[in-house]
Amino acid sequence: MKFSLTAKRLPFVAVLSAMTIFSMKIHAQNDVSAQMTSQACPQEFYSLPLFPDPKMCQVFAPELPASLTYHASTDQQSALGFYTEKLGQADHVKTLKGRIMMQYDNAKKIIILSKDGAGTQIDVLVKS
Repeated sequence: MKFSLTAKRLPFVAVLSAMTIFSMKIHAQNDVSAQMTSQACPQEFYSLPLFPDPKMCQVFAPELPASLTYHASTDQQSALGFYTEKLGQADHVKTLKGRIMMQYDNAKKIIILSKDGAGTQIDVLVKS
């Protein structure tokens, strides 16, 4: 059987290709969501406190350098105030693309606050 790409078959090939790509994308998303299940939230992470009543905690790297991300039902400024109150003034605070990055202990501890719906996503990175 000989196959040739003609003007009649081009739409069929385009639809088939799009369906294949869509299927691959859905499969990849399902794989990622299966690997990234939220965990019970700890009170602190490497001596860094978490905002009260944290949700959807995910430890990405439990060993140093370690990272954790979670959601707090508060705005960025309140989260910034919480960390400033608990840890003192950060060595360096920078706002970039709507995210607030706080660095402590010569950038060995980094907290990133990102607007997330009605709350804030908080990423905690501990290098050592």
